[in-house]
Amino acid sequence: MTPTKTARYLLAATFAFVALLTPLLTGGVSASVLSSQAPAAGLDSPEDYFGFEMGAEGKLARWDDIVAYYKMIADESDRVLYEERGTTSAGLPFPVLTVSSPENLENLDRIKEINQRLADPRGLPEDEAKELAAEGKPVYMLAAAIHSTEVGTAQSIPNVLYRLATENSTTIDEILDDSVVLIVPAENPDGTKWVGDYFNETAGTKYDRTYPDLYHKYTGHDDNRDWFMLTQKESRISVGLQNEYRPQVVHNMHQMGPTGPRLFTPPYLAPNDPNIDPITVQQTNSAGMEMTRGLTAEGKKGVLWGDIYDYWTPSRHYMAYHGAPRLLTEAASAKDLAYTYESEDGKPLGPQEMDTNFIEPYDKSTWSLSQIVDYLDTAAFAGMSNVATYSDEWLYNFYRTQRRAVRPGPDKPFAFVVPGDQRDPFATYEMLELLQTGDVELKKATESFTAGGEKYAAGSWIVEYAQPFGRWAKTLLEVQHYPNLREYPGGPPQPPYDVTAQTLPMLLGVTVDTLQEPFDATTTEVSEVEPASPSVPESPGGAYLVGPQSYGSAIVMAELQQADAATLRSTRAFSADGRRFPAGTFIVEPTEEAQDALATASEKTGIPVYGVDAAPRVPAEKLKAGTRIGLYRGIDNMPGGWMKWLFEQYETDFTEVAAQDFDGDLNDQYDTIVFPAGISKEVLVEGLDRDAYPKRWSWAYGVGQAGWRELRRFVRNGGTLLTIGDSVDTAKKLFSLPIEPALPDDSTKYYSPGSILRQRFDTSDPIAWGMRRNTPVWFGEDDQAYEVSGGDVVSSFPASGKQLRSGWLIGGEYLNGKANVVAHDIGKGTVVTFGSEPTFRTWSREPGKLLFNAIYHGPSTHVSAHGVETALRQ
Repeated sequence: MTPTKTARYLLAATFAFVALLTPLLTGGVSASVLSSQAPAAGLDSPEDYFGFEMGAEGKLARWDDIVAYYKMIADESDRVLYEERGTTSAGLPFPVLTVSSPENLENLDRIKEINQRLADPRGLPEDEAKELAAEGKPVYMLAAAIHSTEVGTAQSIPNVLYRLATENSTTIDEILDDSVVLIVPAENPDGTKWVGDYFNETAGTKYDRTYPDLYHKYTGHDDNRDWFMLTQKESRISVGLQNEYRPQVVHNMHQMGPTGPRLFTPPYLAPNDPNIDPITVQQTNSAGMEMTRGLTAEGKKGVLWGDIYDYWTPSRHYMAYHGAPRLLTEAASAKDLAYTYESEDGKPLGPQEMDTNFIEPYDKSTWSLSQIVDYLDTAAFAGMSNVATYSDEWLYNFYRTQRRAVRPGPDKPFAFVVPGDQRDPFATYEMLELLQTGDVELKKATESFTAGGEKYAAGSWIVEYAQPFGRWAKTLLEVQHYPNLREYPGGPPQPPYDVTAQTLPMLLGVTVDTLQEPFDATTTEVSEVEPASPSVPESPGGAYLVGPQSYGSAIVMAELQQADAATLRSTRAFSADGRRFPAGTFIVEPTEEAQDALATASEKTGIPVYGVDAAPRVPAEKLKAGTRIGLYRGIDNMPGGWMKWLFEQYETDFTEVAAQDFDGDLNDQYDTIVFPAGISKEVLVEGLDRDAYPKRWSWAYGVGQAGWRELRRFVRNGGTLLTIGDSVDTAKKLFSLPIEPALPDDSTKYYSPGSILRQRFDTSDPIAWGMRRNTPVWFGEDDQAYEVSGGDVVSSFPASGKQLRSGWLIGGEYLNGKANVVAHDIGKGTVVTFGSEPTFRTWSREPGKLLFNAIYHGPSTHVSAHGVETALRQ
């Protein structure tokens, strides 16, 4: 658990600088001040209310009961406000608690107003900023239970709230008087409820106590990897809170594995994203060190900093680009959620080698849920006390951070320009909407202008860097250059905590130009981004035509399927009414039902629809009406959860394939079955242990060897099977496919930890219809490229040259000329293998067209050029 030599040097330098800053930024809160004093009478303690202490062996308070406790506290205490911020993905309320002195709660609007002014310091002189910092109150946002099996975080919040609501002590008075604590007791209420209820329901049974499936409706553990694509309702609620309150600190409480250190706090391991302001980084470091000091002062051993977790990916660090340090605390987990974990050899748990970032190894062989709760509570109060004690400095440094953001500089771009004539209007809308949700200011040109030697049409969008949250725009729009960090020279890579690239223009397929030099343009502020609104022609005599370029074409297909409208796709490019249409263009029957469906799809996506008086005479494939799509999601499978969300988002009519379906004739049930990443032969055949989980999970029981044979028969009899990522190996075993993995297992030779790479597409292939020939693709650590001796290669890596577009890649030469997406004819059916995930976390949107093309193409039928008109009317 100790850092590398490179990391040691960086961390030592950071530690020295933090030590110099500590008198300014931290309060040096002593253990005696943090100790609890007698609470005021009148409110039930968590132990009195629930009947056991939070963290008691084998006990978990149910989420519904916890929420009732919060409401009771808010009803009885003038220090606490309870509210519900919308609903979750599964329809539960999303509770939020605001805690402070009664005076501060009465003055909450003014406190938020001050924070908003400090967040946008344009025109704010330094002396006025100091006055506002003295008047205002910093906001400490404390968020728990985003990962629902990390149960100690949700169980700790009742203790935190009770102390804040009832205790009369110097520490609590200072926190209440000099700050506002904004508590999100569960960032994932759905999973917190499911996990806790299941744990309690299985007590005294033969079944395992841990909830077996995704503990979020779609994302599972990935729910805190969503803070730049903002796909989930919970993500948008969290971001909305931060945009409203402008917290000075966001503290996320987590748990990690049971065998490592007992708790992690910042500083983080290198690298830091250079778009995070240095003040924010140093405040993160100093506040994390204050947590560590408070834990050590209370005798809590095994605390680590400066390892494991980095400060790189905006999918996890939204707040850091908005001026607020992210304080991550990760406690070691217990056994089976709520039982004491014991070392196998009786020796102390965790690393035992002392180091600069690991002062006191843990000296016991056991670790309990009560300790998790205790460590998390100590860290939380150390953080809150630090911010309250030095409230003026925290607010003034927030102003300093934001003042630097709004100032242009030679090392910063002047602006990003999004040309108005984009290939994909839906992708352009989604990208701009994401930026605006992150409070990025957008301008739209009302006249044409010239910048960087290029002429841009009226209607182009401009994102200036020098604005309060220009750092956020920059990290999403620019190319990432992740440093080549090795454990030692020539050694294995020092892995990033998550991924290394997030360049939105590449992921979505939008053209964005970076302009370094200032330019003039006549613009208007964009208050709300909306999709383009092209009109749909009425009742053409021949056909409706829709191009395949947008990934929003998935919505077009879904609307047409729901309307039962005859739909063909041209297999060649053609011209009609003076326009050129590429291969894959949708040719749709000219009926009122089709018009309504296309109008609905166009309104949602901005995709233009054309009408022609005569159906084009071009070879085509007719889509099967009511295509039956099956998603074999697998138990606790995050790629399957993301795909489920994507299908629902794009209105795709699909069914989740259950193990029982393999007992019958799959061809009678499905035309296309999709295997997301993570569906191995073992997962499919053996499945979930039926002795360990009740029948409600029987859909995930194994299909057995008979089901394995039925899947083979399904394809040979005309079905389509799509396998993605490491699920390709399942199809390879099923059909002895003529593909072989091409990438070394040795990370010193080859390594792609979540990067964006070059790709070459055969755009004449039906699976690649609508793609740009050089569309970049997402490529992750578990993805694979193939040597191919059969099948149709849909996409491959360039035969020579650098493969990396954004992120980090070692050994790109091993990819040269290798295949990614391959289509295989098997009997009457088709298998499509995707070496990479075209819909990874739904970030990679443009390549998502590959998935939908393949889903509908397999069951389609060929129509000759002379038969198009007849096929439209059948």
